[in-house]
Amino acid sequence: MEIKNYQQYGDKVYIDELDNGLSVVMIPKSGYHKTYATFSVNYGSIDTTINGKKYPAGIAHFLEHKMFDKKDHDAMDVFSKYGASSNAFTNFNKTSYLFATTDNVHDNLIELLDFVQEPYFDEQKVEKEKGIIGQEISMYDDNPGSVLFFKTIQNMYPDTPLNVDIAGSQDSINRITKDDLYDSYNYFYQPSNMQLTIVGDINPEETLKWVVDNQNSKKLPTAKPIDKTIIESNDLVRETTQKMDVKIPKVAIGIKGSNQFNNDIKYELSISLLLQMLLSEGSEVYEKLYNDGVIDDSFGFDFDCEDQFNYAIFAGETDDIDSFYQEITKVLFGFEDIVKELNEEFELIKREEIGQHISMMNSIEAVSNSVNDKDHNYRNLYDEIEIIKSLQLNDVIYYGKMLLKEEFMVKNIILPQK
Repeated sequence: MEIKNYQQYGDKVYIDELDNGLSVVMIPKSGYHKTYATFSVNYGSIDTTINGKKYPAGIAHFLEHKMFDKKDHDAMDVFSKYGASSNAFTNFNKTSYLFATTDNVHDNLIELLDFVQEPYFDEQKVEKEKGIIGQEISMYDDNPGSVLFFKTIQNMYPDTPLNVDIAGSQDSINRITKDDLYDSYNYFYQPSNMQLTIVGDINPEETLKWVVDNQNSKKLPTAKPIDKTIIESNDLVRETTQKMDVKIPKVAIGIKGSNQFNNDIKYELSISLLLQMLLSEGSEVYEKLYNDGVIDDSFGFDFDCEDQFNYAIFAGETDDIDSFYQEITKVLFGFEDIVKELNEEFELIKREEIGQHISMMNSIEAVSNSVNDKDHNYRNLYDEIEIIKSLQLNDVIYYGKMLLKEEFMVKNIILPQK
């Protein structure tokens, strides 16, 4: 078992890779009452092809829903019996099942492993689930904020699996069958493509033995190669407009990043610091735009950097759409002149970011969700602090030039219906 010792913060990260390929990461937090565990599979909404066969969009999310539903019980009821809260989520490239508890850690951990590794799909129940997920899709389709976000992503990646909502569409989920779910499960839910992360007041040696004994008691499939989804897209939909039930127009700017920097942590942290310097509340640029009425409290930005893609989105509400675009793009594409002399501000932003990371160490959920997989050397919250410390303003400017290019920009507008 590998041990990463972060002596400065009083924490250790214990890592083991079992004989069946399952990665186990444990972070003891002595004195904490709650234990939090996630069981994750590298399988998300963009992974819709298996051995050359295309499966309906939304199948990863559909599978997540059906995993809790067993032949004679619901797995959530078992967690409740053991005093735990349980949940799950699917994003573009990962599905995670989790529980949080203050008691019965062993029983809850075994239940987490068992219900995820023992699929049961019934044709009648699959059909019933289509109505439930269909309502969820309708809810998102009626939410202007959700539509603004996902439509902007679709504009950046129109010819890829990113052009469909994580939950899929009404049409795609209606085409999902019980056999499709088993195909997807058997292909992606291999121990070698999964990771168990546990954070709380645990004994790593004892906890690992629980996991090893559980895995050794099962006949799990041997590891087979998994084709990673590659997002390659040179197309853009430059501008879209739609009408919804909003009082004030909602607008968004999306900028698609180069695949050269996908999941580059130095790039990711540099862009995060740059956008905070430029447009976080309290920055000079933000205050000027706010005082001039270009933006209001609804304004925000998001940056996502994954193995297969990276992008930035800037969005808000405004009655003056032209001014919003003109002023925000002026800041983004002229950022170098704004930040090149802001050395003191840059150091301040770095210290604030490090402070936020240290504060997050008090949250077992944040610590757990920060842990990357074995392909990224289990990089975590503690590792990121050292990278942030090493960054210079020149790094931020260099990476900013790589992302903030007008030729990779899209626009998205939602207008009031009336």
